[in-house]
Amino acid sequence: MYVTKPRLFFDFALKNRFALPSFNVCNLETARAVIEAAEAEDAPVILQTYFGDLYYGGFDVLPQLLRLLAEQARVPVLVHQDHPDRDQMILRTLRSGYYSVMYDGGHLPLDENIRGATYIAEVAHGMGAVVEAELGQFGGEGQGGRVEMASPEEAKRMVEESGIDTLAVAVGSVHGQSSRLDLKLLEEIAEITPAPLVLHGGSGIHPDDVRKAIPMNVVKVNIGADLVRAWMKGLQEGALLEGGHEPPHHVAMKHAGAKVTEVARAKLSLMGGSHQATPMQRKLEEAVADLQPSQAVVV
Repeated sequence: MYVTKPRLFFDFALKNRFALPSFNVCNLETARAVIEAAEAEDAPVILQTYFGDLYYGGFDVLPQLLRLLAEQARVPVLVHQDHPDRDQMILRTLRSGYYSVMYDGGHLPLDENIRGATYIAEVAHGMGAVVEAELGQFGGEGQGGRVEMASPEEAKRMVEESGIDTLAVAVGSVHGQSSRLDLKLLEEIAEITPAPLVLHGGSGIHPDDVRKAIPMNVVKVNIGADLVRAWMKGLQEGALLEGGHEPPHHVAMKHAGAKVTEVARAKLSLMGGSHQATPMQRKLEEAVADLQPSQAVVV
């Protein structure tokens, strides 16, 4: 099921106290492996693409591929545009049919971040999509190593003044690295921020912290590095396997895909999404329209 009601999608997760792992996928094999994991767990899932993979896979190819896979899936699949390299990319992904996009302004002064997010939210809402913004800096791979924690007061301002739908807050997780969350800070942010929350750098967050974070209004956790590592290790192992009459590249890619599916199933289970796909899909199908931005309120 290709999700076209993203606020209902997140609202269901919020009210049922589970989070959606949002997996960075780059090709047919990784995307299909994630969906296979979601179907095996009967879990809703998010497929996301960041700017490097969109350029590599092609704007005229990768979004259409993900949509086709999502439409054929037996579980709800939201397609999300992760870290863009510039605002024009966000507009382009919206035109490509994405129903969830990210405005990447965490490195900007707060007022500038709010202005930029406000503009993107106005455009995206007019197209039925939701917007994720970022507060603070997560550091790690591709982020120049800078880490800057979010603050509760700025998080509240960011949501109320920009009209965004979800907010990624830096509370200790780091892109591509093992980390522990500042759960007290996350709790303080959740208490005064009127929007569901997102964590980046989800591959390395300690499992105990993930479980504790979900009741603090966390509905989305980005997973990238773990999938890449599983895919690459699987290809290396698969290249050494004997496939009989099967072409060796099929053997290698099937093996790598199975490794990705294994990782994805573990993340879906960890975040409580198992067995939530069927009731969520029923809710999405029954709804005549998506929630309006003002209706998606934290419980």
